[in-house]
Amino acid sequence: MKTPLLLLPLLAVTVGLAEADDKYAIKAGTVLTMAGDPITNGVIVIEGGRITAIGSADEVKIPWDAAVLDASDLTAAPGFVEAYTSSGMDRPNENVELAPYLNIRDSIDPVSFYFEDSLRAGVTTLNVQQGAACVIGGMGMVVQPFGLTVEEMLVRPNSGLIMSAAPKSGKSRATQAQALREAFGDLRRHLEQLVQEKRDGNDRARREALYQGRDLSGERGLGRAMVSDAWTVEGLELVPRGEIDEKMEPLLDVVEGTTDVYFYCGSPVDVHQALAIARDNGFLASTTLVLDASCWKAADLIKEAGVQVVLDPALTRTERDPRTGEEDEVFIPGVFAEKGITFALSSRNTTNESMWFQVATCIANGMSVEDAWAAATTSPAAMLGLDGRVGSLRKGADGDVVLYSGDPLSISSHVEFVVLDGKLVYDRSKDIRTKHLLEGIQPEGGSADEASDEGDK
Repeated sequence: MKTPLLLLPLLAVTVGLAEADDKYAIKAGTVLTMAGDPITNGVIVIEGGRITAIGSADEVKIPWDAAVLDASDLTAAPGFVEAYTSSGMDRPNENVELAPYLNIRDSIDPVSFYFEDSLRAGVTTLNVQQGAACVIGGMGMVVQPFGLTVEEMLVRPNSGLIMSAAPKSGKSRATQAQALREAFGDLRRHLEQLVQEKRDGNDRARREALYQGRDLSGERGLGRAMVSDAWTVEGLELVPRGEIDEKMEPLLDVVEGTTDVYFYCGSPVDVHQALAIARDNGFLASTTLVLDASCWKAADLIKEAGVQVVLDPALTRTERDPRTGEEDEVFIPGVFAEKGITFALSSRNTTNESMWFQVATCIANGMSVEDAWAAATTSPAAMLGLDGRVGSLRKGADGDVVLYSGDPLSISSHVEFVVLDGKLVYDRSKDIRTKHLLEGIQPEGGSADEASDEGDK
C-alpha cells in the first residue's frame, strides 16, 4: 500500500527518531528546570520514560549503557503546557447542544498539522477539548503532540467536560443559561425516578441496562445518599451505578466532583452565570474558567469564587473610559496576578501566538521571569492534574525535554530537538517543512533560480 503524500513530510521527520531507548541522557549547556535555579553544563538522565537524575555534569553520572544526545551548545527547558485547545480534531464542535456522552478520543487526528506545529513551538502537553460552540460538550483528553495513534499520544484520558456560558450561535444568553440549568434539572429528575422505581419494585432500569450489555457488578457510587454538596437525592444508594442512563452519567460525575469542568465565558456577564451554575450544582471546586479577553473585568468575582482560569491569547486590551473618552491599555495577566488568581497562558488554537511569545510578553509588562514561565508550564500542569509530571524538569517527572538554539524567549532562537518520554521525536535538521520554508526545494542538478529561468524559456 502506498503512503499518502500528506503523511510523507511528517514521516520524514519522525521515522528513525522514535526508537525506544530504556536509558537516555541529554547534555545541555543550560538547563531551565522550572523547579529551581538554572543548571549550567547540565545533564538529564531518563530511564523508562521518567527523569531519574538531573544536575551538573560534575554531579550526575551518565549510565554506561544510555544513549546520549550531546546538546552542549543548546538550552534545555520543559515543554510548554497548553491548558485548553480545540485544535487537532477533525472538527472542533458538534451540531448537538448537549453531548457530555461523547469523547474527543474519537475525533482527534494524530497527523493534524497542528500537532506538528506544536512540536516546533515547544509545546509538549495539550488538553484537547471540544470547542465552546455548545451548551455542554464531550469529554476531553490530555495528549502529547506525537504519535500515529491516539493511544500513543495519550497522557491522561477523561480530562474534563467543556461547558459554555456564552450563547451558542442563534441563542440568547437567557436560552443558553436555561439550557444549562435544564441539563442538571433533567439529571436530578432522572435519579429521583430511578430511586422511586426501586422503591416500587420496578426493574425497568435494570432490564434496560442488561439489554445494553452494561456491567451491573461494579459498586462505584453505591452507598451514596448524596449527589453533591448543593443538592441531594435521598435513597440513591439503592441504585446500582450501571442502571444510570449512559447519557446522564457524565453529568453525575460532574456534580459528584470527579470530573473537571472547563467553563467558557465570552464576556464578563458570562462569568457570573458560569459561577452560579457551578455553585448551584456543587462543582465549583472542580471548575476552570476559559476566558475571553474582556473577562478581566470580572476578576473580583473570580477571586471571590476561588477558581482558576485559562486566559485568552490576547494579553492586552485597550479600553475607553466612558466618562472621559480616554483610552487605557490593560495588561490582563497583571490584573489576575495582582489579585492572586491562578491563571494559565494560552495560544488556544493557533501557534501564531506561540507560548514563548506569551511568556515574553508577560515579562515585558513587568511580571517576574519565574511567574511568567510558571503560567505556561507548572500552573497549567497543576490544572490538568499533572503537577510534578509535566511542566518542569525534576527527578520523577516525565522525560519531556525541549532543546533550544538559545534563550527560549528570544525571537532568534528556535527548537532544535524535542524529547518525549525519553525518545527523540523531533529533529529540526530533518524537518522537511522547515527546510522548504527557509531554503526552498532546489531541483536536482541546478539552483532554484536556474530552474525558474529554464521555465521562462
